[in-house]
Amino acid sequence: MIKAAILDLDALVQKGSAIPLPGIPERLASFSAQRIPLAIISNQNTLIERTAEQRAFSPDGVSVPARVAANIKEITQELGLYGVPWFISLGDANARRRMSDAQYQGLIEQIAFELGSFFPEGALFVSQVIGPAPALFLTIAQHLQVAPSECLYLGVGEKEREAAEAAGMTCELVPAIEVAAFEATFGTFEATL
Repeated sequence: MIKAAILDLDALVQKGSAIPLPGIPERLASFSAQRIPLAIISNQNTLIERTAEQRAFSPDGVSVPARVAANIKEITQELGLYGVPWFISLGDANARRRMSDAQYQGLIEQIAFELGSFFPEGALFVSQVIGPAPALFLTIAQHLQVAPSECLYLGVGEKEREAAEAAGMTCELVPAIEVAAFEATFGTFEATL
């Protein structure tokens, strides 16, 4: 029996926007009617490098984490996901190899601090796990206070599905054809979360 749902951001909205994919508003309404607690998961492995670039080339500009926070708030509002915790995985194996340990860790701490400053306690969790990873799914299940076997993971990627299944969760993938058809109709956006 499903007692909680973990929703991958890419299965909810068109990439780079707050526009819900077809069927998502109805699906969220169904979860709400059943009083199923939710969590949003997003792998943001480019955030470390984008933050480093912004620091180097435009230190006085609006920070990358501030733009991400604004996008999260817009998506939350558009989908009515108030009070739903977000879990963001920042780990990036490529950036990890190119940066010193101190620089990499410093950027993760800066991003976590900046993102956290925009949200009430318990609304946003930042992990340096290189996602997708079963450990992140297990952490979310623990936060939602349910056994992994009682969680549904709704996503779009095979790697994410494999990680959720390795954590013991039921998985449902949004067919890539639906995402592609939506983007063919409405276009894609260059912005990312």
